[in-house]
Amino acid sequence: MNSKSQMSNPDEKPGAKAVKNRQRVIGARLQAMYDDVVRQGVPDDFEQLLSALDDLEDTQPDEAKPVSRRED
Repeated sequence: MNSKSQMSNPDEKPGAKAVKNRQRVIGARLQAMYDDVVRQGVPDDFEQLLSALDDLEDTQPDEAKPVSRRED
């Protein structure tokens, strides 16, 4: 007689459980890497550069500001 895990989905291909487990492990590792990057924050020099660019954009007249040409 089949075990409960084998009877759970009769249409499931052999090895599908192993694939799902691998995907779960990969997903957990990717989430851990993402969390680590988020915890690191933005480096101070990069944050200063972004701030300087924002200040520069605020001081330019409207005609000199770049126009977004996004096509959807």
